[in-house]
Amino acid sequence: MRIEEDMYLENFEFRRKRFIYDRQVYHSYVFVVGNEAYTVIVGDRIDEQTFTRIGYRMPPGISFPVNGLAEVCFDVFDGLECLGDFRHINIAGLGSAVVLKSVVLALITHHESFSIGGFVFQPASGEIVDRNRPTPLEEIYDAMLGLKNELRYNRRTGLPKKAPQPLIPDCFRAYKVVTTGRACYVVLQ
Repeated sequence: MRIEEDMYLENFEFRRKRFIYDRQVYHSYVFVVGNEAYTVIVGDRIDEQTFTRIGYRMPPGISFPVNGLAEVCFDVFDGLECLGDFRHINIAGLGSAVVLKSVVLALITHHESFSIGGFVFQPASGEIVDRNRPTPLEEIYDAMLGLKNELRYNRRTGLPKKAPQPLIPDCFRAYKVVTTGRACYVVLQ
């Protein structure tokens, strides 16, 4: 892996690194929440043919953006040597909201810097991901992206919780496509 750029984005409190891994360009956005460092990895712009070959699908009736999409992953930051080992992470309490807001901010920063058409990602899924989790990860992403705003209830008290607020700005629109049992999220401008 070759790091070609390493800069601190002072306005956003991110460290952005541009690197090449397996002959593809990536950008990583590293940030800290609590005592943990996280990274958002954004792949280089992909075209429609690559998007389809990887196994993603566009939502019915939605055209692939002219300026491409970027694939996204995020995880606890273990150093750039461990990029192939993304796994589910647990975040206790309100830290999860801060982490997800930082992920969204990193994506907005990337979009503004590189003028891509949007992002695509598949969240971790399955029994291991949702074990000991009060809300399934897919439901969290649905709420975060504004795809779900159902009233939720506190399991302990039975009282209604506040309706989830989407974390993405109004200029973006999120879609969810389920293929072969896995959710695929496409976020377009």
